[in-house]
Amino acid sequence: MTEITTLGEYINEVNKIQTRWTKEENGEFIFPWFRGHANEAYHLMPSLYREKGLHENEDSYRHDFQQKGFPYLSDTTFGVPVADWEWYFLMQHYGLPTRLLDWTEGSLIALYFALFYKAKEDESNPCVWMLNPFALNRMLHRNEAIFLFTDKQVDDYLPAIWSGKNLPVHPIAFQPAFKSKRIAAQKGCFTIHGANQEPLDKTGTLDSCLKKIVIKYYNINLIKGELIVAGITESSLFPELSGLARELVEYYKK
Repeated sequence: MTEITTLGEYINEVNKIQTRWTKEENGEFIFPWFRGHANEAYHLMPSLYREKGLHENEDSYRHDFQQKGFPYLSDTTFGVPVADWEWYFLMQHYGLPTRLLDWTEGSLIALYFALFYKAKEDESNPCVWMLNPFALNRMLHRNEAIFLFTDKQVDDYLPAIWSGKNLPVHPIAFQPAFKSKRIAAQKGCFTIHGANQEPLDKTGTLDSCLKKIVIKYYNINLIKGELIVAGITESSLFPELSGLARELVEYYKK
């Protein structure tokens, strides 16, 4: 764990970790993934496993969401889902608990979410997690490729509703289809948990491919301003009218 107080220190630390991982991969350039947390105490646990009792009913509300969601699809930028995975991404997008964890390929994007989605009265330190997804897949699946959601190794993580099939045990890192402006703007990628409900940061075998960068609370406002100057704003990450509206509120309420 490293603590930083400025945007410059953050970028330097990201570069240092990326360089170290690249050397460990015999010079194969590593593109890390990033995830921002408003509180450094939060674990890398998907929402489905954070909510007690929900995972037993995942098939039921997957079915209900698909059955009842059609009238609302015109309000989304996803288009009409044509596969179970597209419905599952839509569930994640609109707040239904899933086994997915959102990551981004952009270090500044993750930092934005860590800082701007934090309650003002919360004086805990936010953090950004860095992940080497190639190493995760190699350690847990003996394959260092970043899978696509259409690959067989990933498809096993979303069996047909009520099929009764057992989930794979370990998490896997994969890329979704960029069918949404929001996913594209946020450079989105995912890990998905299987049957093992243990947080990624509590899985001892993954220590070498996970790093945490903590941002000191007292410098949050300074770094927020630096991010805005760098062009990381609400409307750049949420390219829609609601994103622009939130950005304007944030700017003019100062």
